[in-house]
Amino acid sequence: MKLSTIRLGELEIEEDQLIYFRQGLPGFERLRQFVILQPDEQIPFSYLQSVEDGNISFIITDPFIFYPEYSFELPESIKEELEIKDEKVVQVAAIISVREQLESATINLQAPLVINTARKLGKQVILHDSAYKPKHALIRNKDEMGEG
Repeated sequence: MKLSTIRLGELEIEEDQLIYFRQGLPGFERLRQFVILQPDEQIPFSYLQSVEDGNISFIITDPFIFYPEYSFELPESIKEELEIKDEKVVQVAAIISVREQLESATINLQAPLVINTARKLGKQVILHDSAYKPKHALIRNKDEMGEG
């Protein structure tokens, strides 16, 4: 299937690359099909690209790269919704916001994307009653890392 994107131009994607978000993403509920595109394997960022709207994509990353201590308990209701029976099929990603420069970019640790890679189902999970915020510094200084 051909996909025309604003960031990466026209791409050929396979049906098995599609990830289905049953409720879409908050603010983008009408968009349900996405694909993860990683234009450069050398950098830890990918695009979560809408298949239905080539103008909509989000920069995502593995949050554990930047916050190794990051953890949360996935509620049973979410596991059922995403048909997760084995944690080996779970991929966690976080949305990055870049305004002007990478140095001021933020990562949303309060609402991770949880994907069942086997069933190709995804959901943005909002962690209620959590210390995590929607805007953590992507690049932390040494004081924030507990090193200094």
